[in-house]
Amino acid sequence: MQNFAFFTLHSIRKFIIYIYNSKFRMVHYGFMPTMLQGPEYNCSSVMPPGPAWAAQYGVKQYRFGIYSVVFGFIAEILYLPCVLALRRELKTSCFKIMYWLAIQDMICLTCSCILFGVLLIEGAVYCSHRVLSFITGSVSYWIWCTASPCCVVLALNRLCEMINLSRFFSATRTNVYLGICASYGTFMVLFTRPALGVNSSLQAIIFSPLIPGHDQEEYANWPHAVHNIAVAAASSMIYVTLIVVIVIKSRSVVTSTNGSGASKTINKMLVQVMLICAPNMIASTFYVYANFFSMPLAFLLAGSMAFQFVHGLPPFVYLAINSSIRTFALRACRLEKLLTNNTKVTQVGASHGTG
Repeated sequence: MQNFAFFTLHSIRKFIIYIYNSKFRMVHYGFMPTMLQGPEYNCSSVMPPGPAWAAQYGVKQYRFGIYSVVFGFIAEILYLPCVLALRRELKTSCFKIMYWLAIQDMICLTCSCILFGVLLIEGAVYCSHRVLSFITGSVSYWIWCTASPCCVVLALNRLCEMINLSRFFSATRTNVYLGICASYGTFMVLFTRPALGVNSSLQAIIFSPLIPGHDQEEYANWPHAVHNIAVAAASSMIYVTLIVVIVIKSRSVVTSTNGSGASKTINKMLVQVMLICAPNMIASTFYVYANFFSMPLAFLLAGSMAFQFVHGLPPFVYLAINSSIRTFALRACRLEKLLTNNTKVTQVGASHGTG
């Protein structure tokens, strides 16, 4: 615990020094395709793009690569019945947001797990697999910048529902919120530093192609860093407020005749919030730091796994905790015998976290 505290304080100190360092160059917004034509992305300045880059700068990561592919396929398969179940409830703002997030998660799992794992097995770096690495990184970056504000919207939806302010989430307003999130994510991808995909030696998706002769600070993406900090801070405040509201309401509910059942539902809600929120917080923190400073490989690996959990954990949580989705999934797979006697549909709040 003391080592972790020391590492955190040391990281904050380095971050502040970095901001005020005279060598720091502020990253301006620009059109992403134009940025890619700059000398800092020119692989040929060192040697022609191709397998030679992987042989010299990459490392074949079989264990994490195979794990990523397998985890991605399992999550995709489990997500399919969840998406179909959520699609039936699009009239409800909460389920509409969850459905939109589920679609994004399934797209991101293809890139951040399956393609990412394949590239790790190949020992890829940006200059060895430019097209596939660019697709993997760009799609993952777009989903992250689109889904994470959507998750904040979902948290606000749950909070407004509990304090009787659901009028702020009418069908039209919910569509507007989702449209703003999608537009924002598209803007971030097209007009900030690109995420160039996989670096097998670091086992992570990063912004820097790590071309010799260029400093990492040339690829610093400050809008992305601000995004992560803002999303993490907003999510934390909303979830803390949500938990406080749940605890306050539970005290009055538990004393009623249906107190036991209500208490059980509240406990499920709290567990679901913690399971979804933790990977998001870890991934946000690690990727903000990793894009500006060097980190131990073990920390980078933890950050990559947390990013995968952000998009791959929800189907497990849905099937384990949300009885309506679990019931639909079992019936879709013709496994009705596994259903328990209690099939009451329960809408569990805060069913998704930030990305």
